[in-house]
Amino acid sequence: MTRTVLWLAGGALCAAGFLSLIFSFGAGYGDFNQALSAAGFDGMGDIETTSFFPITVFCLALGGPLLIGLNATAWRETGGY
Repeated sequence: MTRTVLWLAGGALCAAGFLSLIFSFGAGYGDFNQALSAAGFDGMGDIETTSFFPITVFCLALGGPLLIGLNATAWRETGGY
């Protein structure tokens, strides 16, 4: 039962991390996708992290190793095939 809860928690953390990754980068002058006049055609130098970035790092840093650790020992529960 506890392994199932850990699997679900790890999956939810990774999913939240990947979804918040979309909002983790931007420009200081508004929505980066719609501010082409301010950024120009090469606005790569204007990209910065937003307030979502620490949440993204936390979710991926916690969920990723959790799923990897659970998957590393999952073969023991199947009887080794």
